[in-house]
Amino acid sequence: MARVSRPPRGVPARLSRLLSGVLTVVAFTESGRMRRVRLSNRLLVISLLLLLMLLVGATASVLQLYRGQVDLARMTYLEGENRSLTSLLEGQAEQLSRLKLEVGRLKEFEQNLRVVSGMGAPADPVVGTGQTRGARPALPKRP
Repeated sequence: MARVSRPPRGVPARLSRLLSGVLTVVAFTESGRMRRVRLSNRLLVISLLLLLMLLVGATASVLQLYRGQVDLARMTYLEGENRSLTSLLEGQAEQLSRLKLEVGRLKEFEQNLRVVSGMGAPADPVVGTGQTRGARPALPKRP
């Protein structure tokens, strides 16, 4: 007894039916001639998948190029800002060194004035001069 095969059902059946067919394209020229081209459905599906992959790859490449340009512009901006801050810091360091020289001169001038006026070294530091920085006041002793 011959066995009758049932046609496959579901997605694989639809896919095999889709890939097994042939598409016929008929084109008419201006002179009235007819051209007939037969294309396999497998070839069409493979071509469409390849085209889709190329489209995704090209889109990813363009997005990566745009992202690279944005990163390059940002890096250029940050380098300029870094140069600006470096020059500002150098200027402040120069001002600080001039200020230290001026403070040294003022201390020397104060000592010379004390020597000329006959005053000794100051017993208590003057409030607000920063001379007590780090010094701790002595605590009174308990009896």
